[in-house]
Formats: sequence, C-alpha cells, structure tokens
Amino acid sequence: MKRGKTIFKNILDIILPKTCINCGKENTFLCEDCFSLIEINPYRYCFCRLPKRLVGKIEFCSSCPRGNLNRIYSACYYNGEVIKRVISEIKYHFQIREICLPLVALILIHLKLIGFKFTDEMVIIPVPIHKSRERWRGFNQSKEIAKIIAEKTYLPYYPDNLIKIKKTKTQVGLKRKERLENLKNCFSILDSSKIRGKTVLLIDDVYTTGATMEECAKILKEAGAKYVYGITAAREIVT
Repeated sequence: MKRGKTIFKNILDIILPKTCINCGKENTFLCEDCFSLIEINPYRYCFCRLPKRLVGKIEFCSSCPRGNLNRIYSACYYNGEVIKRVISEIKYHFQIREICLPLVALILIHLKLIGFKFTDEMVIIPVPIHKSRERWRGFNQSKEIAKIIAEKTYLPYYPDNLIKIKKTKTQVGLKRKERLENLKNCFSILDSSKIRGKTVLLIDDVYTTGATMEECAKILKEAGAKYVYGITAAREIVT
C-alpha cells in the first residue's frame, strides 16, 4: 500500500509539478518568501462591513448586525495578490490537498496571535457545498482545511454532519440580503447529538458578507449548538 502511494505521488508530481503559485519557485506550492508577504491579522474584528477591532471578550461592536454566528476569526484580508492566488488555485483550478496547508498555517498563526484557546467542548465542522458540486470538483476546500485543523488540534471533526440539501445559484454579485434569501432552507444537520451543547468551529476559506456562515450557524443553533465561531483564512471587505 505504501509503495502504491509513493508511485501515485511520483506520477502526480510529473503531471502536476510543485511550483510556487506566486513566484514559480520549484518544489513548493507557496514558498516561504511569498508566504511572508501575506499580512496576518494580529487582532479580532467585528462583523461590520468595515470591521472594527474588538478587545477582550466583546463579540460585537455597537453597529454590528446580530445573528446566530457568535464570532468571526479571519487570518488575513482578501486584498493581497498572494492570498487571492492561493485561494483561486484551490477553488477554481482544482489543486490538491497540500495547497490547503498554507491556509491552515495562516489560520493557526492568527489564532495564536489573538490568544485563542482550543477546548474540549469544541467540534470542527466545514461549510458544505452541494454533493453534486463536490462530485464535479472532486473535493470541498473547506473540508480539506477543516480536516487539517482537526488533525493539528485533535478536536472532533464531523465533515458530513452539516450538509447542503438544495442547489443554489452563485452568490457572486448578490447583496447580503439576497444571499441570505438564496441560502434559505438549503442546509441541514444529520446528527444533532454530535453538536448539542458544543462550541462549533465553522470552517470556510473566505468570509465575504457572512450570509453563508450565518445560515449555517442558524441551523447549528437550532440543532443545539451552544456557540458558533466562524473561522476563515481570508476576509473580503464589502463596501
């Protein structure tokens, strides 16, 4: 079995040789120099379109929209060329799991900088995509990111407990209210006992308007989750 995996990896390296997404350096999908160009957020921010820095245990600023999502943690802003290229490569060019590692590193560094503590009452769940889209793409990047975080933190990981049961039109170009309406009643929980009374770490690649995470958080709370914290690699500022 091990030899078979080695042969497969060697073939894959020939078909899809590792080169840095940003500078083209060989043997890595993102070299250390290019990784260092990504500015990691050292603070926690609110839910507003123009986020404000939060201090201590405060979850919202006075202007924040209140919903089911308790907090949002985003490692960096989606405004630099490097982070945009990494996420695009995963999302639209169908690259392999290893390319998710830099995004996980960004997330874990950010959480360490702000003093986030993982606890035994936490579980990890990725934002789902519809099964037909996942079959077509071959993977869900949020699942890959969440799986690696679970491996690093030893927290329970439930990749298929929150599912998307309805196909929706693309969210691109829609305003937050339109996105929420588009996502209405499209998520479902299969086993509520796995999240009841727990703090759910809801993992995605990019936080934009927050509509997807808010709808997921609503379903998770209805199924008994105590808190839902959104965690993403990047955050897009919506003006």
